[in-house]
Amino acid sequence: MPKPVILSIDTGGTMSDTVLVSEEGDFVIGKAQTTPDFEAKGIINSMSDAASKWNLNIEDAAKNLKYIIYTGTIMLNRVLEYKGLSSIGIITTAGFEDTLKMGRGRQSWNTLSYAERLHAISHFYPTPLVNRNMIIGVRERTLVTGKEMIPLYEDEVKKAVEKLINRGADNIIIMFLNSWANPSHELKAAEIAINFAKQMNKEIKVFLSYKIAPILGELRRLNAVVIQVYAAEPSRVQFNHLSKEFKKLGFSGPLYIYTNYGTLVSPSFERLIHTVKSGPSGGNSGVKYLSDLYNLEYIVGADIGGTSFDVTTVVQHQPFIEPYTLIGKYETAVPSVKVDSIGAGTGSYVTVDPVTKAVHIGPESAGYRIGVSWPEGGVNTVTLNDVMLVLGYLNPDYFLGGTIKLHKDVAINAIKEQVAEKLGVDVTQAAWEIYKMQTEEMKFYLESLIRGLGFSPELFSFVIYGGGGPSMIAAISEGLNFRSVLVPELAPAFSAYGASLSDLGIRLERSIETYVPPLPNVEPKGIAIDMMNGIAKLLGVKLSAEQLNAFREVLYLNATESLKNAWSGLKEEINQEFKKAGIEGNIKWKGAVRMQYAGMLDDIEVTSDSIDVDKDSLINLSSNFDSLFEKVYASAARSKEFGYVITRAVLTGYISMPKPYLKSYSEDKPEPPKNSYKGIRKIYWNGWYDAKIYEMSLLKPGNLIEGPAIIEAPAATYVVPPGFKTRLDNHRIFLLEEINENRR
Repeated sequence: MPKPVILSIDTGGTMSDTVLVSEEGDFVIGKAQTTPDFEAKGIINSMSDAASKWNLNIEDAAKNLKYIIYTGTIMLNRVLEYKGLSSIGIITTAGFEDTLKMGRGRQSWNTLSYAERLHAISHFYPTPLVNRNMIIGVRERTLVTGKEMIPLYEDEVKKAVEKLINRGADNIIIMFLNSWANPSHELKAAEIAINFAKQMNKEIKVFLSYKIAPILGELRRLNAVVIQVYAAEPSRVQFNHLSKEFKKLGFSGPLYIYTNYGTLVSPSFERLIHTVKSGPSGGNSGVKYLSDLYNLEYIVGADIGGTSFDVTTVVQHQPFIEPYTLIGKYETAVPSVKVDSIGAGTGSYVTVDPVTKAVHIGPESAGYRIGVSWPEGGVNTVTLNDVMLVLGYLNPDYFLGGTIKLHKDVAINAIKEQVAEKLGVDVTQAAWEIYKMQTEEMKFYLESLIRGLGFSPELFSFVIYGGGGPSMIAAISEGLNFRSVLVPELAPAFSAYGASLSDLGIRLERSIETYVPPLPNVEPKGIAIDMMNGIAKLLGVKLSAEQLNAFREVLYLNATESLKNAWSGLKEEINQEFKKAGIEGNIKWKGAVRMQYAGMLDDIEVTSDSIDVDKDSLINLSSNFDSLFEKVYASAARSKEFGYVITRAVLTGYISMPKPYLKSYSEDKPEPPKNSYKGIRKIYWNGWYDAKIYEMSLLKPGNLIEGPAIIEAPAATYVVPPGFKTRLDNHRIFLLEEINENRR
């Protein structure tokens, strides 16, 4: 009997997925409905489902676990539902009290579709998470260089603290302009606030923006620290409650949280906001693993759950890391793996406009309540689940392995009344058009994202996951000519599996704004000459044309010291975080910078081979940036002669963890075993077909199945329509192909 040692959790809006990993690296997946009112219940039900596949009860499984990994939406939901802490006050630089309220124009439309962005009537700003009367300005000013221009008016800090406490604040945020360059004013204000609160016999918590997000740009920095206090701090308490629920079952190890960028951290991590989008980011680790396993240079992954369609890409075995994260509509100075989403999932509601007769799908979703076909869910509006049930794709007696019974007749009647009769078509045609409409929207969105990166779909392999992914993969991938299309057997829990492949790791960043001159073999032009002369002037040096190149050495030395100091400071912070969490081990370091050509606005993250900084390493970084820039943007836009600006220093400290890599099995004959065959079911794919039904877990590697066919599993249904075939490979990943395709 396997002995589970790792539990990986992915809690979504519809389902809670778990992966149990044994000492030998074997794993089983579990799935249960999410329970929003008491999240631990859904997670434990899912774990129980996984444990039962190894004939274990949940207590026996829990007591053997060495650690638990959580990914999910606890924190994100607090922001989206405005259910975070309300007792927050802010002290900021005088004159900038309305930063939250003013925001940025893009925060009014950044979550809208392209069509909606074109109409100003659709634009709405998010509600500030802190009321205006809880934000007080004090006089002080630090320049972008870190030089103090106006000293901190300490008496004003005391008055601000007194007002905020009297107005109900017990959490005070301090955010001053350019504190990332020099935090002395924030540190002093924090000291004053704590001492003055004690004099008032009040206990407060103080949060400094430079500790949460020492990044240039006051709005994103302020949003980051506000959401840290509003959502992350109460979630920290909830994580502790979750850990206690598992301890009741006999678990005695640590709970780790998956970060936005693919590492694991302790709930004690100061910048816990770095885990706010752990749920959508989890699949990226799995996609990256497949890119390594199959040596795929370009791979795109899509997660279809009950509420959303999330797309992530890995190019040359590396994910795209974004310097800013969109949390709801709030733009924050928090790094994350690039994940693009639309509100389209299996639980998406289907409605018909009574005037125009236009069909609308989503973005609202039934979530864990599935659809009208499950009366116990209390849903009255047709969902995509109901549509797929009517088309014959879903087995009404095998949803979640039969634990939930769906009623096809209820779905038929609802589609007839709510959609078909309004459009003047029969139920089957209505269901088919809805299914195609939804998958075409997903296909268009997927293709536009790939082309928006400057690539063609023909370069990419495509992996689908999530409980709804296998049901829609054929329709989404059809005609896009992907190099290969992969459907993992563990698709329903692929994000949780991806999280289990991660290492303990803390990523910290800091803005530095350092100029690096052009490469030695490139003649400086334009802004490079201006930069050199400007810096020389600040140093009190006047340069002749002959001295200009020699002055590069001074600039290299300055950039070297700046980056060295930044990485050194970040390294110390990371060591302190590991120590605080009681984590010991061999820490491996990975340095990176964000760079841009001088004068440009967009920077790119470039990794460094070493965190030992010298002139040669700076030249290597610049050269690597040139190569990466050409792949991300057009080569004609390169501006080597202008030099470079390092906008941000990035450092990650890793401690390796055991990983459940996919095993390689010997392949069997193409014909599926007889015991995997379950019978025939009518399915609709622009016409009715008799589809062969197979049990996924009983298929053998090497088996080949031609459509029309349905491959069922307790947590997912894989639709192989006519004109397609699929083969299960030696890693138990299905490869889907169009039979009559014209590949280039």
